[in-house]
Amino acid sequence: MSTNKLEFRTICTTTIIDYDKCEPAKKNIPNPSCGFACIKADRMYDRNILRISNNRPVLAVDEEAARKMSNESLSWEYACNAVGIGAIEINVDFPGLEEYRKRMM
Repeated sequence: MSTNKLEFRTICTTTIIDYDKCEPAKKNIPNPSCGFACIKADRMYDRNILRISNNRPVLAVDEEAARKMSNESLSWEYACNAVGIGAIEINVDFPGLEEYRKRMM
């Protein structure tokens, strides 16, 4: 993991926050134009596992707790894309998808 990225797992996803793209992290500003939309989305739609530290979104819980707590909301990525610059990427696991595709061809 790069020092300029936060990467963590939840039950079915991998979340990557790229601090090189994240306006508050990159510019070290407390009032970014995005308004920390990812944190607000986490408060509304997930389980409060993100917080602001040193003007960047970070885990508010340890990685093991995040893996168990998150309700797999994609709201962080959506909010960051809607009002930010797209610094968050959430990858959803689909076990068996490749095998299914091969069978359907």
